Amino acid sequence: MIHQRSAMNVTLVLVLLLLLSSPAAGQTAQDVCTYIEGTLNISTGLKSTLCQDFQAGIARGHLQASRALQLLQEVNDRINPSNQASAENMLTTIGSIINPAKSDLPAELLIRRVFELFSREQVKGEFMNTAAQEVIVLSRLIRSVAPVYRSLGIYLEPNVSMKVIQTDAGEIELNVSRVDTVITATAVALDRFERKLDRKLDDVAGMKSEVMRELRAPSFVGAEALPALLIQYIEAHTTGNEWAPIVRQLAADRGRTS
Repeated sequence: MIHQRSAMNVTLVLVLLLLLSSPAAGQTAQDVCTYIEGTLNISTGLKSTLCQDFQAGIARGHLQASRALQLLQEVNDRINPSNQASAENMLTTIGSIINPAKSDLPAELLIRRVFELFSREQVKGEFMNTAAQEVIVLSRLIRSVAPVYRSLGIYLEPNVSMKVIQTDAGEIELNVSRVDTVITATAVALDRFERKLDRKLDDVAGMKSEVMRELRAPSFVGAEALPALLIQYIEAHTTGNEWAPIVRQLAADRGRTS
């Protein structure tokens, strides 16, 4: 029995050491800047701005350093002379979204779409231009969703990391993660609705149903389980009509108007 316990302890120590020594362990915003400045194959003049944006976004809590490095490495692995401008535009858009001094918004939907498109490539780099276009389209979606929630008090000023909103049913505590989850979940749902083959651009009930389903069970990396009271508050104060113009614009941005 003693030998078995000793063996188990040794195994646990080895597993812990492997986790601590893995590339994702202990990564910081400075590691992201080091990668941008030393490895990322983009224009020299852009590196400082991109580093500042990503550092600020990570510090704010919009993005984990490990997720940022994963994105940068995947993009860098696909950059070539024919798509460098698209790659730079894409990363600049993501950086400006997460920087609290510029937009102060989450970018996980954008990053997820980039990885989704990259996973379909037959040749590395062939979808860089498409990914850049989708990032621009989805950044507009995120920017359109956020003001709807701002009107309901679901937002944080750039220099505030937590607040409480009063509702008829009680107090709701908001932090960066919760606000990001609400915005991202809604954008994910509206994007999914717009891409459905049988969707109708006047189906506001369908839009609201899609949004509420995603809010109750967020399906993306970094999502936080939302308090029931917050979900109830959103359900009570939205009708679906607020999403219709956003979905129509999303469809138009993709060249699909019916």
